[in-house]
This record gives sequence, structure tokens and C-alpha cells, in this order.
Amino acid sequence: MTDFTDDLENWMGKLPPELRAVPIINLAIPGSHDTMSYGIKRKSPVAPDAEPVVETLNKFIPCVVRRWAITQRYDVMDQLKSGIRYFDLRICMKRPENKFYFVHGLFCEEVTEPLEQLKDFLRTHPREFVVLDCQHFYLFNPTDHCVLSAELNRIFDKKIYSRNVNQLKDCTLESATGNGQQVLIVYRSDACVNDRFWLSQDWPTPWPNEVKVKQLRQYLDESLTQRNPDAGFVSQCVLTPSVRYIVPRFMSSLRATCAKEVDKKLSDWIKSQTPGPFGADDKPKSNVFLADFIDIQNSNFCKIVISLNKKILDKNSSAQSSPSRKSM
Repeated sequence: MTDFTDDLENWMGKLPPELRAVPIINLAIPGSHDTMSYGIKRKSPVAPDAEPVVETLNKFIPCVVRRWAITQRYDVMDQLKSGIRYFDLRICMKRPENKFYFVHGLFCEEVTEPLEQLKDFLRTHPREFVVLDCQHFYLFNPTDHCVLSAELNRIFDKKIYSRNVNQLKDCTLESATGNGQQVLIVYRSDACVNDRFWLSQDWPTPWPNEVKVKQLRQYLDESLTQRNPDAGFVSQCVLTPSVRYIVPRFMSSLRATCAKEVDKKLSDWIKSQTPGPFGADDKPKSNVFLADFIDIQNSNFCKIVISLNKKILDKNSSAQSSPSRKSM
């Protein structure tokens, strides 16, 4: 069998037909936490999602603030080439410019160029599929939501897998990309409902808010037990350091203290997970895994997650071979 991780850039397109017929809510999919934070620059201003103390810290030790605000080194194109297919987006309306920016503690890039790059990737990779999770919105009014919704519709247009004409459980790589649909948008606000976008309850993403891997693992196990079999689900494999945690470690960074710790100590937990369909009375299975700094160890996180999909094939093979053994 071909190794699913031989070609991370095209991994979805190279899945066997059996897996391309599985709903995407039942596949194992790697995602990037705070996807666009790589766009933070040396003089990026403090964003409204930051704690109040960050404004003061940024005046005196801006390099420290940046080291803890940036969660990804790879830009959106390199993330796509590394296998990331689920994107965690935090968006702010910046005034008086009246433009939308990605944020994470500090302002990142204006939204248009990265989204256009993503669209270009999909155009040249017609068998790949992505989920865009518009996770948080800052300084938005109802009109801003409508403007952003219209912009997302303009950019992705016919590539959008729309809620108004589809069921989430029917969204497979085979059916969606076969119809030219390569983008599913989760929009976590009801301020301006767009019937093409999916809702928070369609793809829950419970936040661990833990700073130790042991507690993180426990939270991930417990939250997964609440999963609805007809919805997607995100396991956030990330630690969340508070300012109190950061201050005595100000010479370090999020990458060195938290991301590498997760990569080292949580990889076995991820490897133990199983994707695939399950019923209401069955033990829930995993779907999307979210991580900081997906480039660590040559995108090892992505390789581990994508490889989990082999378990679906292995289970199907076992189920098909069982009757023949009984008949012998």
C-alpha cells in the first residue's frame, strides 16, 4: 500500500477510492492553530484579542510579545504543501482603514492575499479540499460580517461546499471535488447569517485552555466523548500559556516551551486515535487535529495525522475478511 505521507502536498487526491468516499467529518485531517500568525511582523501593532497587559509589554519588550504571539512559521502555501487542510482564522476589522486583518495578539496580514493564495492552490490541486474555520471576530458590527461574507463568497465562489444545498455527512472528497467544490467555510457568528456557510454546531472545536500536556490529554479524551456522529470535530492539540506563565519564561518562546512539548509528549496520543464513521451508541472517533508550528520535525504532526486514515482501511479489510473465515 502506498504511504499516505509520501506526497503531503497532494495527500487527499492520492487517497484510495474507499477513503475518498468517506465523509470528511470521518477522516483524520491535520489543521493549523492560529493559521495566519506567521504574518506578524517586527512592528505589528497590538490587536484587540490581546490581554490588556500585552499593550504595555509590547512597548518595552516587543520581541518577547512576538515570540509568544506567533504560532506558525510556515505561510499558508507552505502549510498547504505540508498537508494542512483545516485552517483556524481569527479576524479583526481594522479602522480607520476599514480592512479585515488576521490577528493573534498582534496584527497579522490583511486577509485578501493569503486567501487568494489558498484559492490558487486549490485551482492547481483540484482533488484537494480545505475547511476554513472563521473562529473569532474582533471589532465587528453586523455590516462588517456581511461585507466579509460577501468577500469570502467572491473569492471562493463556486468552490464553496454550501450548507443550503448539502448535508455535512454527504460531503466526501469524491463527491465534493468531483463537482468542483473544494472549500467548506465554518462561520462562527450569527450576526449576518449566510446560508452557504456552516455553523458552530456543525463543527465543534472545544478549547482546552491548559498549560500542561497531562491535563491537555485528559481534556481531549473527555471532550471527544461528547462528539456528535453527524458533525465534524476538532481536537485542539495545543497548550495555552497565560501571561503569568510567560513572564518567568520571557527569554523563551511558544515554540520552544509549548509546541515542542506537545510534539514530544502528545504524539503517542494522536497515534492512538482512530478516525472513521461511528454510530450514536458507539465510542466517538477523531476528525481534525489542530497544532502549533506544524513544521516541527519536518511536518511530523501532519504525517502522523494523515497516517491515521489507514486505520479506516484496515478496519474495512478486517470486516470484509471475517465472514470468509467463518465460512471456512
